[in-house]
This record gives sequence, C-alpha cells and structure tokens, in this order.
Amino acid sequence: MKNATNRRTFGRGGIVDVQFNWIFILIAGFVIFLFIISVVFSQKRNAEVKEDISTINQITTLLKSKQQIANVYSEMTIPNTNMNFKCDADTRYFSYKISNSERVTLPNEIIFGPQDISARKIQIWSQAFDTGFPVSVFTYITTQNSVIIIYNTSGCPYAKQLYDSLPDNITKKITSDLSMYGSNKNKKIVCFNGYGCPPANVDYINIAPAGGLFGYGNVTFHRKGNINTVKPYLMGAGLYGAIFSDTAEYYGCQMSRALDQFELKRSLVAKRLEMMRKDLEPSDCSLDFEVILNEEIIPMSNPSFNFDSIALLYDKADDLYDRNVDLTLSSCPKIY
Repeated sequence: MKNATNRRTFGRGGIVDVQFNWIFILIAGFVIFLFIISVVFSQKRNAEVKEDISTINQITTLLKSKQQIANVYSEMTIPNTNMNFKCDADTRYFSYKISNSERVTLPNEIIFGPQDISARKIQIWSQAFDTGFPVSVFTYITTQNSVIIIYNTSGCPYAKQLYDSLPDNITKKITSDLSMYGSNKNKKIVCFNGYGCPPANVDYINIAPAGGLFGYGNVTFHRKGNINTVKPYLMGAGLYGAIFSDTAEYYGCQMSRALDQFELKRSLVAKRLEMMRKDLEPSDCSLDFEVILNEEIIPMSNPSFNFDSIALLYDKADDLYDRNVDLTLSSCPKIY
C-alpha cells in the first residue's frame, strides 16, 4: 500500500516537472525570439541612420555649392524620406533634417521652398541677390509633383513675364481656368494685383509690383477665410522666394536672414570705398567714392524688412548700378 502511494506521488511530481520544463522552454524561446527581433530592428535602424547620414551629406554639399553659383538648375534623387526645413525668425537659426536624423545647421544658405518635402526627387534652382553689389545667392527647392500656376486674366502683362523667367524644368502653368488643378494639393497659385485673383476660398499669392515686376513691391499671402499677410519683396530673387515659399512666416524669416547678410556686405563695401577714397586722394575718382559712400552706401545701412526700407534699398541699388557705369566710363575702379 505504501509503495503504491509512493508511485502515485512520484507520478504527480513527474508531471509537474514536465510542465515546468515546457514553461521554461517557452519563456526561453520567447526571450531568444525577442533578442533576434531586436537585433534585426537594430540593424535596420542602423542601416536607415547610415542612409540618412549619406543623404544629408549629399544634400548639404549640393545646397552649399548652390550658394556659390547663380542661375543654375539641378535635380537630385534621394531615398523616399521626409525632409524638414526650419527657420527661426527670432534667432535667424536655419536648419534642416532628414526623417529622424539630427538637424543640420545652414548658417549662410538662404533657401526658399516647402518646409516639409516628401519625394524621391528634388529640384533646385538658384538666383543672385544683388543690391548694386553682390549680396548672396538664393536657392529655391521644389518637387516634380508641385506646380506653380500663374493666374492670367484681363491681359495681365506680368503673367507671361513671370512664366518665361521660371526654369522650364519645373512644373509651371499659365491659365485663367483653375478647375483642372483643383485636386492638386501641391499647387501654388500666383496672381497680380489689379488684374484679378481667384475666389477668396482659394489659397494664393497676390503680387503688387511697385518698381517693375523684378524690382520691388508687396506680396500678399492669401489664405482661405480672408486671412492675408503682406510682405515686401526686393528684386527678382526676393520675388521668387515668396513664390516658392509655403508661408509668409518662412519667407519673411529667410528674407530677414538675407538682409543680415546684406548689412555685412554693405559694411565691407563701405570700408573698401573709404580706403580707395584715401588712396586716390585727391582725384575725381576719390570724389566719386565719397559721394557714393555718403549718398548710397551709408543710407542703406541696417535695413528692416518692411516696404519703406525695401523701397529705399531698391532706389539706392538702382543708383549704384548707374554709379558703377559712370566709374567705368571715367576709368575709375568700380565699387566692387
């Protein structure tokens, strides 16, 4: 009787041991499975990080090279990822990033375009920003699925002028019928003050030239609900900046950064003219340099991003172009 009880006890103990072993095996297998999955995901993340770093290096190199050469168009194929540009109006801090990568600072580059881009190919164009002397090179970014629509009604003389000035490689249309583009979320509609604009429930940019289309004027960023933000523009380079930018805030931030660069270049031109005036004294050339310094260069100092200041810059820049021609005809050194 005792032996039978021992056998039954042993049998129950054996069952418990077998169950424990299976539980242990399941737990160990699950841990191993999680380890393998974590290794796979870690390798995937590392590969993505390496790809992002490679893409960032390529884009940064390309953007920096565009800062050196004006009126150049190029395209770049990148992995299908998200690109984000950020411009802080208070600090003038400008940076961009790819997906979840660290932000890359671009302290000198003036770039206009969508703040968020998700595409395999980006299109890049550049234009010189001159104010009687070279200041910077503006860079414009867009994608193939984005379209610039120039709203042409009432025989507007500016519509064709703007259309012809944009590179043929980007997607651009000139039309008075917007119905065919209604489903395109990446459209930018441009109209001209006094020549008719789309209905109030449509987003668009209204250009109001004051010194010729590519001189200076105002651009109104109109948003649905009659939300209007007015910003000035200066030269063709500034006008393109407004057209390629998503928002008035981003455009204004980049233009403020450009005016910071302008002030630096202006001060260098002022020092150069002062040195040339002293070296050439007394002569007609030195007198010209003194007049240029006092009547053009000094009044242009520390501009603000508002219409009156922009109008003054345009007038003085126009005078400087004429001064340079006069200096050349007088066999004097030019101001730059």
